[in-house]
Amino acid sequence: MVDERVVRAQQKYDEVHKELLEAGVKLLSTKPISSLSLNSLAEYTNVSKTSIYNHFNSSPEHFYYDILVYCRNYVLNVFNENEPSDSKQKIIYFYEVYIKLMKENKILCINLYSQYFIVNYKARFKLFQNKVLSQLLEEIGIKDKDIVKKLSLEFAVLLNRFFIYDLTSKEFEEYEKEFFERLNKTISS
Repeated sequence: MVDERVVRAQQKYDEVHKELLEAGVKLLSTKPISSLSLNSLAEYTNVSKTSIYNHFNSSPEHFYYDILVYCRNYVLNVFNENEPSDSKQKIIYFYEVYIKLMKENKILCINLYSQYFIVNYKARFKLFQNKVLSQLLEEIGIKDKDIVKKLSLEFAVLLNRFFIYDLTSKEFEEYEKEFFERLNKTISS
């Protein structure tokens, strides 16, 4: 038998956690990461500082990891809601969704990108194992893990160009176009 109090407590915990992550996303969409702390979240929510620290084990790293997961899940939900039926188009759309998020939320993405390297190695590996890409490639008959690594590396290079270099939109579009040309060549062979 399920204890209703435990269920309600978990639901309340999940609601508060989501509220904190949404507040974090709003803050990171407008301000540099250096201005965000677990204390500053209390200013933007009705959640006590004690509760905030409990949610993230008093660790900013835990908070950043949860924000990364939250944003990754958002992107995957957008992908799943609108994915094309054609398997090759799914792979292209997968990357288009990420790039669109980057372009529309540059401040948020720069902040998250900077924190990605601070999150410990095991967490990064767990977060970005490219399972979705592996599954999409398997749908079109590509099971070679080296191709997954190659595409992931090429996308990482594109991310670096977007976040690190001060490129104009036109300059970035050229790199983006080259990436999609290589992607099409890889999935069409």
